[in-house]
Amino acid sequence: MKKPIPLETPTSRPFWNGLAEGKVMIQRCDDCESWIFYPRSRCPQCLGDQLQWKQIAGNGTLYTYTVSRRPTYPSFAEEVPQRLAVIRFDEGPHITSTLVNVADDAIEIGMAVEPVFEEQPNSKAVLLRYQPADESRRSTVGKETDQADEIADSHLTEEVLSYIGKVGEPVVGYPISEHEVRRFCYAVDQLNPAYVDPDYAEEGLQVPPAFLSIPFDTDVPLSELSDDGIPAVPKGAMMPALPKLKRRLWGGGEVEFFQKMHMGDVLTKQYRVLDIYERSGGSGSMVFMIMEWTYTNQHGEKVAVEVNTIIAR
Repeated sequence: MKKPIPLETPTSRPFWNGLAEGKVMIQRCDDCESWIFYPRSRCPQCLGDQLQWKQIAGNGTLYTYTVSRRPTYPSFAEEVPQRLAVIRFDEGPHITSTLVNVADDAIEIGMAVEPVFEEQPNSKAVLLRYQPADESRRSTVGKETDQADEIADSHLTEEVLSYIGKVGEPVVGYPISEHEVRRFCYAVDQLNPAYVDPDYAEEGLQVPPAFLSIPFDTDVPLSELSDDGIPAVPKGAMMPALPKLKRRLWGGGEVEFFQKMHMGDVLTKQYRVLDIYERSGGSGSMVFMIMEWTYTNQHGEKVAVEVNTIIAR
């Protein structure tokens, strides 16, 4: 899945243009001589509007950090673990960034850091990362060996990769009814009167967006459940066999809606495998499966597209 790239604004454009040229540019107020970041139209110290863009070295110190071992968004799954950091520029302002080229045990709050200009594939954008200024703290040991071992031990056989692009059989849900919507809303404490009170909703009760997958929740025999109590393979879905990776982890998802659902609608969903790739983490090798469900109504109109990341480990 393509990783989202920050969008420049008229105010922030000089910052992003500078990164594209290998420069760190931040603002300085002519009136009070304060250094400013993030980009603004007025100085937060004196409220003056005489702000000039100045090039700085970009060096700083690590103010604080956290290690995220679960993806905050599906398209960031391949970057796990993420070493999210707040850097204090030598000039004073703080910037949120990511630490690279460093192992967890070498990170120390207050350590000196320097900028890394990271070009993004299939994009003109350049992101500002940070690495330890002290080369002895940097971690690049064993990368070539690790990569060779990963290839040799890869779970991505030709059979597994053949699933990319496969489309499953359409699955039809039960009709959306006021009774089922009301039961759902009471269960999740969604008491918006537009969903549960007929006297409030003059044009009829509405269907909450979160109800999208509910019409497909059907009874499943105990024998078809996996050890964690859910169907081993959802109806209509196809997942490759990964016998050495027993655990499954939901790595995040997103839903894009194209129109509202209505009472009486009968939804159909169809599954497609968007991508399968492998990464190594602290606990070993992991396979990421990007799955797409397309939902249509009884008229064949697209209602929503749901994309989920499933991690096998």
